[in-house]
Amino acid sequence: MHIGILYNDIELGYSPISSYHLGLLTRNKNFYKNFIDSHLYIIAQRKEITFHKLSYSKKSIKFEIHQEDNDKIINCELPLDQDGFRLDLKKDIQFRVHDRRNTLEKKIEYPFDGMQAFSILGTDPLTQNSELAVWVSPDKLFYHHWKGDLIAKFSDDYRDMLNFKIHYVGKSTEQNICKRLSNHSTFQEILINETPLSYGNIPSNEIMVLLMRICDNNSIVSWGKEATPEEMADFILNYQLPSDKTVSLDAEKALIKHLQPQYNKILYHSFPQNNDLVNMDYHSVILYAFRDPISLLYNQGVMKGGKFGEERDYIAVERN
Repeated sequence: MHIGILYNDIELGYSPISSYHLGLLTRNKNFYKNFIDSHLYIIAQRKEITFHKLSYSKKSIKFEIHQEDNDKIINCELPLDQDGFRLDLKKDIQFRVHDRRNTLEKKIEYPFDGMQAFSILGTDPLTQNSELAVWVSPDKLFYHHWKGDLIAKFSDDYRDMLNFKIHYVGKSTEQNICKRLSNHSTFQEILINETPLSYGNIPSNEIMVLLMRICDNNSIVSWGKEATPEEMADFILNYQLPSDKTVSLDAEKALIKHLQPQYNKILYHSFPQNNDLVNMDYHSVILYAFRDPISLLYNQGVMKGGKFGEERDYIAVERN
């Protein structure tokens, strides 16, 4: 007799991304390479976050980060000389602002309030050829900061800007997740049906896609007094953790059952079945948690993410 628990961490394979920016980025097939190991996705909604009052010097960029209807204003300083940028500081530095309101007829002027993103480019002064060093949205900045990829100084905690209202949970184990989303009828339905959370905005700025992957598995097994040495040796020598695809299939059902997203047609009320992972695996309990500092809002409450050992929520799937 034994008791086994399998811990599965789910993490973002890329920063949270608006449906508008996802449409732009997926035009580049090289973007698909970011998601070879991402098999889960969540479609959610959140009030838009934007950059304001951008200024820069040869050493750093300074700006404010605002969220619609949120009184908090976060000041940020982003050093230019860091490993996270492919930037040659011997070249001329250019900045390009990305704002959907910016048109040929109506140019957005300094201080560029309300930018959805900006780009930093290095320009060779002799040839005038420009090379993209980095494209930054507020979510991408936050993501690479908590991952430790970028150095940035923030005047306040940004976690309360990372609250996402769940609309749909899905999987893509047989094709690249970007290709799956490019022809996704429910995604289009959400964009058409959902109204903006903030007056005057548009859904494609607020509807967010969270592209997820299984990033870690931890097994804890406890044997009872009646367990034989042969049983324990068999587990140690022969047991193999389930593949990421297998765990993703199970995680999708667990998330849907727990979160009950409005746009999922099958809600898995009777999960787990005999052929689901927990009833076929060595472990009698399977746990799922999100590693990133995001919060998922659903009708029954909030599911909070965080690193292992921090305060975070788990979904437990128990053997029948």
